[in-house]
Amino acid sequence: MMEILIIIRWFLILAAAFYLAVHLGLTIGLKRCKQTKSPLQPFVSIIVAARNEERTIGLLLDCLSQQTYTHLELIIVNDRSIDNTAAIIADFQKKNPAIKRIDIATVPSDMPAKKNALRAGINASKGEILCFTDADCFPPPTWIEELVRQFEPEVGFVAGYSPYTIPSNKTITNGILRKIFFKFIAYEEFRAAIWSSGAIGWNLGWLCTGRNLAYRRKVYDEVGGFEKIKQSISGDDDLFLQLVRKQTDWEIRYVKTRESFVPTVPPADFRSFVEQRKRHFSASKVFTFPMMLFFFFYHLANFLLFFSPFLFLLHLSSIQFVIACIITKLFADMILVFFSARTFDGSTYCRSFIIMEVFYILYNSLIGPLGIFKKFQWKQS
Repeated sequence: MMEILIIIRWFLILAAAFYLAVHLGLTIGLKRCKQTKSPLQPFVSIIVAARNEERTIGLLLDCLSQQTYTHLELIIVNDRSIDNTAAIIADFQKKNPAIKRIDIATVPSDMPAKKNALRAGINASKGEILCFTDADCFPPPTWIEELVRQFEPEVGFVAGYSPYTIPSNKTITNGILRKIFFKFIAYEEFRAAIWSSGAIGWNLGWLCTGRNLAYRRKVYDEVGGFEKIKQSISGDDDLFLQLVRKQTDWEIRYVKTRESFVPTVPPADFRSFVEQRKRHFSASKVFTFPMMLFFFFYHLANFLLFFSPFLFLLHLSSIQFVIACIITKLFADMILVFFSARTFDGSTYCRSFIIMEVFYILYNSLIGPLGIFKKFQWKQS
């Protein structure tokens, strides 16, 4: 029995050290992210894949039409929409000749729907720099300008932050549970931004979001487009980033200026959130084995440290050891949240990160596996 207790203790000690080291590394990596102001003004193609987006496509086009950077074209790929998406785009085309619409009637067997739509937009583009966002996003007027500033001659890929904007409509956020749900969604995206920027700061690009993304057309051609990652329905962002990091010499940057943040509408309800996250998690099925192990042990360490009080309740450890485990976790979480809050406008999480961490652990433990083992589609394809 004594030997088992010793093994448990050492396992938790290693988990605590690993968890703390990861958070310190991400925090330092975020600080290491370079921010530049390149004077170059290349031609830019903004590419958006839209499927049945009549509720938000008009607002997006309003935002894109007001960009301070004007040396660009807007390419909207209407992917088999059966609502008024195409008609709304057509109305905007009358007012803005920079808008191009591409209609997709069918999905070929050689490429998942989302990647196929993006591929069609890229093939029709003329820009040296390709910028991407989603149809339910609302980029600020300075968005493209801030992205382009990062493209020094050696930079090929730039990722950015896309926070969820909590709806102000009381019918949407009415009720304490829904308010907590929307706050957690925003917190999870805040955490994702820390992972993305922290890793990129160490030249270890793992994660990013396709809602705020840009890369050179040369980069796309150099890696062979989406051909090598077409086995995943998702991953036109994360997997493509990893492809660029492993197969090219281009530098990867993360833009941290608030003028570059691209707000987006959160999923309308819990079911929509789960479906969206299943799609996001599915890309991890084709991560490299070392990367899978890393994320598995990170989330396992988080889980074990949080539930370490049960060791005391089961008389498997002393109260002093359990308190040490909890303090280590809280300290590591405070480092990550407090030092990143200023960059990503996350000051509200400094007061609520403990309860948010409870949901974060449950979220990764319960919803994460669904993306690996459950089937799903993009926009009801």
